[in-house]
Amino acid sequence: MRIAVHLENHMHKDSYSTRWVSALKERKIDVKKVGLRSGRAIKKVEGCDGVMWHWYHNPDDKQVAPKILFTIESVLGIPVFPNFNTSWHFDEKIAQHYFFDAADVPKIPTWIFWSFSEAEGFIEECSYPIVLKLSVGAGSSNIFRIDNKKAARRIIRKLFKRGLFPYTMNEFEPQKFPKNINDALKFVIRGMDALKYIFLQQYPRLPHYYMPQKNYAYFQKFLPDNKNDIRITVIGNRAFGFIRYNRPNDFRASGSGYIDFDPNNIPVEAVTIAQSISHKYKFQSMAYDFLRDEENNILLTEISYGYADWAVHKCPGYWDRKLRWFEGHIWPEEAHVEDFIKLVEKKKQTTRK
Repeated sequence: MRIAVHLENHMHKDSYSTRWVSALKERKIDVKKVGLRSGRAIKKVEGCDGVMWHWYHNPDDKQVAPKILFTIESVLGIPVFPNFNTSWHFDEKIAQHYFFDAADVPKIPTWIFWSFSEAEGFIEECSYPIVLKLSVGAGSSNIFRIDNKKAARRIIRKLFKRGLFPYTMNEFEPQKFPKNINDALKFVIRGMDALKYIFLQQYPRLPHYYMPQKNYAYFQKFLPDNKNDIRITVIGNRAFGFIRYNRPNDFRASGSGYIDFDPNNIPVEAVTIAQSISHKYKFQSMAYDFLRDEENNILLTEISYGYADWAVHKCPGYWDRKLRWFEGHIWPEEAHVEDFIKLVEKKKQTTRK
């Protein structure tokens, strides 16, 4: 058996790839290290029985990785990780919203509008506060509590006119008159950049996340009194769980770093829901984020095939689909590899027949 693993010269520090390679070699699997961004990507995986690529929530990866992996999976018939089922909605909350609707899962009430007039009509009638999200973003980025109609109107005007760059928090802050010399200098610099663009056509440097979000508005009901969220990560038949507490003076928990790994604090219902969705829709690996509503119901807010491996490893054990508890720390990459080898073996047996 030969498995191709995508590796890059400048890998992200949180890449799964290094542990994948180690786990595969420990199991006596022939590993072919490949760079699928360079030319002849399809040719490079010839003779391989599977392909693994940990791609990220940035425009570069989202443009290239799914196109190559899904071609390998659907045309060549070679198993890949992550496969289409697992990753078509990765870092796309709008896609997740439609998936939740179609799958009829317990979810937070969400409203998506594709025209300014519909979004404007909604903000005139909705209850505040309400949560506005961009479709992309991790670690609570691009998620904002909107407290009144005026703020909502200002934001949707930006979304439906020039768009918003993700990870630019100041996009939602009202412009303030400079209070000190540093603020004044920043104000002057911004003005000079604008003049360069107008008169010299010198475009300012684009932010890292350079694709603006535009021509949609995504609103979600604000659920008060949630001091934490519930993260359930399902890999195959294993479900790992922990609690993430909100940042100080904030309603958001993702990326806070305030984590409780005690399994006794994890509601069984959240584990069951996550296990059921992963099994039904054949997800190879998926992290589920839950909140509670006013009636204490557990509701799904987001899902993601990518997550911090160290947090899963710190879990003291996992539940299987029958809710049996298995003690011990496991790196998620070990579980990915174990399941992927079984998938490849099953594919090879089917092909022989």
